[in-house]
Amino acid sequence: MSLKKRKKRVTKISEEKNYPSLTFDDALNIVISAKMAEGIRDRTLRDYKKDWSYFIKWLNKNYPDLKTVDELTPQIFRDYINYCKYDAVKYEGHKYIPTQDEVGLSDTTINIRLRVYKAIFNHLEREDLIPHNPLTNVKLLKQDIDLTNCFTDDEIKDLFKQPCLTDYVGFRDYVAMTVLLDCI
Repeated sequence: MSLKKRKKRVTKISEEKNYPSLTFDDALNIVISAKMAEGIRDRTLRDYKKDWSYFIKWLNKNYPDLKTVDELTPQIFRDYINYCKYDAVKYEGHKYIPTQDEVGLSDTTINIRLRVYKAIFNHLEREDLIPHNPLTNVKLLKQDIDLTNCFTDDEIKDLFKQPCLTDYVGFRDYVAMTVLLDCI
């Protein structure tokens, strides 16, 4: 008795994925609903919406022909970073703080916004809703270390006079303060 093996027909497998064409509002709504399901705080969701609206407002002003998220490029985000750093007016549109015509947002503010955009696009990429993440190679801005809250030498001497060195607790506190001071 002969055994005939059947050969399965191999169909050509397409490696090209069809990605949906998401508008900016659709993309944000998808991310917000997913983050709500993950249990993200309401304040974080409000900040996502607020920071996204800043970007969309700038995008509509500078790139009015763009309508979907897959059209965004790293260069567009770099242009936005340059706008925020050198051209954006501080407190523009704030209902309580008057605009003081100061131009340029702080590096911290820009980095906060970039982290929001990275979180949005990372989620869209994980869900296979966009072909590539335009923020993959966009780096955060380098920030200077803020040294405004440092103690003066006299204040440090006064602090070191406080613990009582004759008992264990005071000596322990003194050693901990010394170690912390050496780490700075």
